Amino acid sequence: MNKTAKSFGIVTGFAIFTRAISFIFKIWMSRALGAEVVGLYQIALSVMMLLFTLTAGAPTVLSRKVAEASAVGNTKRQNSLTTASLLMGLVISMVIMGLAYVLHPKLGFLFSDERCMPIFLIMLPTLVTSTLYASFRSWFWGRKNFLAFSSTELLDEIVKIILSIVFAGGLVTFISGAQGIALAMTISDALCVLVLAIMYFIAGGRLTKPQGFKELISRTVPLSATRIITSLATSLTAVVIPQMLVKSGLSVSAATAEYGRVAGMALPLIMAPVMFVSSLSVVLIPDVAELRAKGDMDAVRKKLSGAMTFALLIAAVFFVIYLPLGRQIGTLFFGDDHAGALVSNCSFMLFPIAIAQVTTPMLNSLGKERVTFIATLTGALATLPCIFLLPSVTGVYSMAIASSVCFILISVINLIALKKEVGTFVDGKKFAKTIGFSVPLAVLGMLSTRLLASVTGNLVTSIVMIIFLVFFLFIFITAFDIADVTGYVRLLLPTHTLSRRPRTKQKKQRKKRRSKNKE
Repeated sequence: MNKTAKSFGIVTGFAIFTRAISFIFKIWMSRALGAEVVGLYQIALSVMMLLFTLTAGAPTVLSRKVAEASAVGNTKRQNSLTTASLLMGLVISMVIMGLAYVLHPKLGFLFSDERCMPIFLIMLPTLVTSTLYASFRSWFWGRKNFLAFSSTELLDEIVKIILSIVFAGGLVTFISGAQGIALAMTISDALCVLVLAIMYFIAGGRLTKPQGFKELISRTVPLSATRIITSLATSLTAVVIPQMLVKSGLSVSAATAEYGRVAGMALPLIMAPVMFVSSLSVVLIPDVAELRAKGDMDAVRKKLSGAMTFALLIAAVFFVIYLPLGRQIGTLFFGDDHAGALVSNCSFMLFPIAIAQVTTPMLNSLGKERVTFIATLTGALATLPCIFLLPSVTGVYSMAIASSVCFILISVINLIALKKEVGTFVDGKKFAKTIGFSVPLAVLGMLSTRLLASVTGNLVTSIVMIIFLVFFLFIFITAFDIADVTGYVRLLLPTHTLSRRPRTKQKKQRKKRRSKNKE
């Protein structure tokens, strides 16, 4: 197996397992603690993510800079840049954490529910540990050590889940509910940073004289601004949506529960395709940057085209499952019929989400961080009318509408920028065929599901319909030559790879030489 394919397999395998156990944990949390507790945790977490964006930009740039230094064997520069990133993140995160602890009595406006404040204060130390964690992981990413890069995320999730069950499950009496989950998150983050730091030194990393502050900062600013905008939009949504729902007639508890169903139950399912798309992006980003530096734009276009097709097909697979089976899946996993209905009704979001998630990293790998900033800002601004005006009309679905508008605008801007940068790389006919077939197939699935559900239970209906829908989708994909396994193998192959025949001939020649020598 070539290095790119092996790396993709490692990243995807760990991502699937990590997301799977994370999803199982969300099922436990929703069933054991209820939608209201999930809502409180998600609201507090959204504010934490906003603060984290202020320190998270440098590690992303660091991975690319480490890759460049690694290509020429400059270990000293790798360690100097990493030390600079760690130092920057540590100082900024500690200052923000200190200010938050001092000013927390005046920060109540950040939360739509006052019960979120204790949860937020428990989470605050993760601002420091997560920043250090991101820098160490970026060093491994830049050196293409995807095993260390991915395994630590899995370790973090496992430790968090175990501690959450201990604290929030009632095994420890002094803390429970969302506060228990927040404490578990804080402890697991600290333990994983310690493990990652040990791995860093074992792998040859060192803390040396920091260098490269200027280049890290210059590239970090647009990325940090992009993340800040995204987190601001998420935090604003977490505050505004429950408040607007209260104004429309719901109680505070009911509004928090509605938000919890969307943010903690429906959206994790809707965002599931991102796991596969992100894994591909993680592996291809160094390849695209290298090919661009060599001036091989044909290879860049092929990489981008293959990644786009892959993202679209993943979105189509989940769409034809979610639209007809969302209610059954929500009931099976969460025991919440309403959450399932949200999954079904919001399944159209999958296509713009997939396209936005695959094009944004590609633009960043081409050095177009300012374009992704503009796209994100445009998308975020477009969500404002949706979250302020629509809750009274569409209820909690205003959140899904706002997200859809945001991802559509980001996708359009990204595609225009990529075409301008590398030329035409999107096969419009394949896109139209895939979406054009998946929609009627999903509608047919809705009708079939209703008939089957009247006879069998949710579990049997879900299994039978998933097999039926995916089978026919892949028949269509193969029949119309939209994608094939060979094509994706070619996508993962390195640019310069010897064919098998020359290697076979070389082996035969070596055997002949050996036999002659023996004679």
